[in-house]
This record gives sequence, C-alpha cells and structure tokens, in this order.
Amino acid sequence: MLRLLLPLVGGLLVASHAGADDAKKKVVLIGIDGCRYDAIEYSQAKYLKELARDGAVSAQCDVLGERKTGADTSTGPGWSSVLTGVWADKHRVFDNTFKKHNIGDYPTFLARYTDARPNAKVAAFVTWAQFRDHVFGRTAGCEYLVDGDKFGYELADRVVGDAAARSLANTDLDAAFVYFGNTDSAGHGYGFHPKSPKYTNAIEAVDQYVGRVLKAVRSRQNYAREDWLVIVCTDHGGKGRGHSLGEKEPEIRTGFLILHGPSVAKGAITGKTFNVDVAVTALEHLGVPVKAEWKLDGKVVGLKR
Repeated sequence: MLRLLLPLVGGLLVASHAGADDAKKKVVLIGIDGCRYDAIEYSQAKYLKELARDGAVSAQCDVLGERKTGADTSTGPGWSSVLTGVWADKHRVFDNTFKKHNIGDYPTFLARYTDARPNAKVAAFVTWAQFRDHVFGRTAGCEYLVDGDKFGYELADRVVGDAAARSLANTDLDAAFVYFGNTDSAGHGYGFHPKSPKYTNAIEAVDQYVGRVLKAVRSRQNYAREDWLVIVCTDHGGKGRGHSLGEKEPEIRTGFLILHGPSVAKGAITGKTFNVDVAVTALEHLGVPVKAEWKLDGKVVGLKR
C-alpha cells in the first residue's frame, strides 16, 4: 500500500490512501456537549474548522426529529439518539434520569458493531456517569475516566483528550466515542452564545483536544492502510444559560454534523440531517448492514456513494 504524505493546514500530515476501498474502515465519533455551530465559526477553533472545511458539513442538524417523541432537549435524550440511531419514543430516554429506558432494545452503534464483528475493538471515553450506567452498559471498552459532575468538566475534558489520544495512537481500535462536556458547563455558567467569551474559550479548549485526537489517529503505524471516518456532533444547542424545553427554540434544537475522511463526499450536506443519522452513517462506513428489524430512524449522510 503506497503512502503519500500531503500537508494539512495546521501543520499536520495526512495520508492519502491508495486503494481506499481495500483500507480497513474505522470510526471516531467526537461528541461536544451543548455546542453551537455558530459559536465554532465565531471562535478560533482551528481543528474543528479544518475538519469542516475539508469534509462534509451540516450546520442545521435537528436534535429532536420531525415527530413528537416527548423528549426534552437535554443531554440524555440527545446523546441516546446520536449513539443508537433512534428517537426517544423508541429508546425512551426522555430526560437525564434514564427512568425505564429502552436502550437494551436499541443499543449503541458500538454495540451493534461488536455484535456483527466480535473481534472488533471499540472504546468510549466518557465522564458522565449516565453513559457508563445506562447508555453503554456492558459494552466492552467503555472507559469512565473521571466524574465530570464532581471534579468539573474542564478537568474531565483534559483527561478524556489524553486518554483518547493515547489509546487511538497505541492500540488497534476500530471505533471510538470521545465525549467532551465543558462546553455545556460553560454555556450554563456564562451563556450559550458566540459572543460569550467563556463559552467560545471552552470550545477552543476542546478544539485543542480534538487536534490531539486527530494527530494520534494519523500517527498510527497502520494509518496508510486504514480509512478513518471522523464524525463531530453535539446533543443540543443552547439559548441564554439553558437548553431545556427547547423544542420551539432554533438555537437549542439545532445541532451540527461534521464528517471527515477519505470516504466522505466533501462539501455541504444537502437535505435535512438529524442526530439519529450519526449511528447509521457510522455503521455504513464500518460495513455493518442495517437490518429492517432494528427499526432505526436515521439515514446515511455525507459519504461517497
């Protein structure tokens, strides 16, 4: 396999994969909690902007869907929809309590991937206990690194960035979820708005960790024989200092979707996009056929056909 090194703005090197169809498909999903896309654009977030510019982008990703499900615009329902590919009337996570949820019947894309490929190696780097206790459950590789609610998400994000970069660089991971939570904390504390300096500062801090994750992926010994799909998204936006009950608030119910990699169709993603599209797109890239009996709500977006 020929490895051609081309410069990437920002000083990194990216491999151009000869015979990309033969490369091993891998996914890293980067979740940035409570992050507004207009705040990314306003900020000095270098790596996120590079991914958007050189990848596929939807700046209007609906976090609630077109049918009434009863879900709040909060972290639990948002990430449950992202990771499972179904809306809240199926996974039944309506708020952050996870009371009587149904994720067992609608598992995450990581769980579906390991069911289809038992030898696959996956990881989730998280700092919110509900991920560990309810969303991922017994999925192999779920690393609950530090309690963000107890120790603060500024510290938690730093720990996640370090752990994810180390694992992606040095282990044979096939798919990973990397969660950053301090943007949401900054929004609650100082306002979810591009003109809120503490909010954009939090985005810029996460951007540096994203850069480390990207560098780790590109440093892998077998990177030239791999086809990495990088997905970046959020669970919800925000308005003022909150985001609950945001069904009628565009600043809250509008998220974003960035895809980057050799298999991505570069440019604006046409048509509507939704949080549930993330899991289905990841499974498509990983070569896992979506079965009708799974009753997933998402569709494949942003990939070359």
